[in-house]
Amino acid sequence: MFLAHTLNPNRKTNINGLNMVSGASQVFADGAIALSERKARGIPNSNAVLAGTSLAGCLAFVGGSVVTVGLSAIGRDLKLSSAELQWLVNAELLPLAALTLVAGALGDRFGQKRMLITGIVVFGLGIATMSIATGSLALFAARFLQGLGEAFILPNSLSLLGQGFPAESKARAVGVWSAAAAVASAIAPAATGAILVAGGWRIPFVLLLPLVAAAFFLTVVWIPEGTRRADAPIDVGGATLSAVGLGSLAAGLTNLSNSAGLTSFVMGCFGASLVAFLAMIVVERHRGKRAMLPPSLFASRSVVGANLFTALLYGPLSAIFTLLPFVMIRGAELSVLIVGFAFIPVQAVMTIVSPLAGMLCRRFGRRTPLLAGAIVTAFACLATLRIDERSFYLADIFPSILLLAIGMSLAIAPLTTLVLTTVEVDHAGTAAGVNAAVSRAGSLLAVALLGGVLRGGGSELIAGFHTAMVWSAVVSVLAALSVLIVEPGPHVDFIPRD
Repeated sequence: MFLAHTLNPNRKTNINGLNMVSGASQVFADGAIALSERKARGIPNSNAVLAGTSLAGCLAFVGGSVVTVGLSAIGRDLKLSSAELQWLVNAELLPLAALTLVAGALGDRFGQKRMLITGIVVFGLGIATMSIATGSLALFAARFLQGLGEAFILPNSLSLLGQGFPAESKARAVGVWSAAAAVASAIAPAATGAILVAGGWRIPFVLLLPLVAAAFFLTVVWIPEGTRRADAPIDVGGATLSAVGLGSLAAGLTNLSNSAGLTSFVMGCFGASLVAFLAMIVVERHRGKRAMLPPSLFASRSVVGANLFTALLYGPLSAIFTLLPFVMIRGAELSVLIVGFAFIPVQAVMTIVSPLAGMLCRRFGRRTPLLAGAIVTAFACLATLRIDERSFYLADIFPSILLLAIGMSLAIAPLTTLVLTTVEVDHAGTAAGVNAAVSRAGSLLAVALLGGVLRGGGSELIAGFHTAMVWSAVVSVLAALSVLIVEPGPHVDFIPRD
């Protein structure tokens, strides 16, 4: 799809997909990690590396897709409150946002294959726990394990993928990885919807276990050891403070959005978050180049603008992908089978529209596609105001999904390329990892604000959904304005390196 053309329009590559549900725009952000890696010596079978890392990568996108479609059924079966539904989503996002960078550093120090295997095992434990959980605490623990496993899987599988191919083949390999993630992510919600019609919400998690076992087997047997760096910096302090800061902020926002008001608990959460983030700034400045978030990385206004744009845009995207299936089931009372298939047309739309972003980049520079994508996303949010208790999918819901696909197509791949090309090539991997973490932090905070919506039902749910979508449109416009921070200039292709 478009990322390959943006990297180098003269290179014949093919990236065919994106995740269709809650992680819809993560494929490009994560795939950039592989593009920035150097080819490692002594890897005899690149195709085996591609197969193993693609299957492992699928795990990280399928689990969230299943939960998105099953959220309403899980909530009803276990009688979860709106706050508990929020944490059912955010328990996965928190470790992904806070720990992905340090998990990648652990791979650099102790071996990517070892850390990838660790991630698959932890993810499998999370899925197994999810399939037998009978209460909210077990659900949260399962989802946290799932997110922790994904935090180890994504950076290490992508580093191994990048090391397995020379520069001229790297973008095509990332294309295959992206396509595999797209197919898996499109099938997962559709299959979940069909299973929920015939059985319980636990069955999809049980059916994921053979996929976990296959990924474990292929990783152990097929994937060679990657490169190791004995001096690779591991910023445990930065990661811990990041987790505390994001977790405290999410807890405060979750309680506030559930009409708790500015209670002492909420204020304590906000205070703890502020202290943690201030401490993280001090720690990161002290560590300098060895920090998880190197301060020098943010010296460029384009890097700051790109990450601010990311945080602002991923909030509305996560709000739509979390709320829309929930509202379709509980508000419009549509079949879970329809909900499962609802986002499949996004793939075709993005395949058609994405090349237009490349044309815009080459014609108008790097700012224009980001601006256009954010504005179209704002219109997608406003288009959801057509949805009510009597809505039909094609007439009332599909227009917003169509606009959302167009907005994502225009913005996400140019954003990834901007992140890669606004820093020195040796820092591209770090910049890509930071941007992926920022996107998940934006998603985490957006979901934490949805309590007032998830608490309702019927007309109350629809009204809350409309309010959330209006605010999402406002935030999308703010994302468009943040593009002005990015330095103007022509589009620059990112050339993968050996």
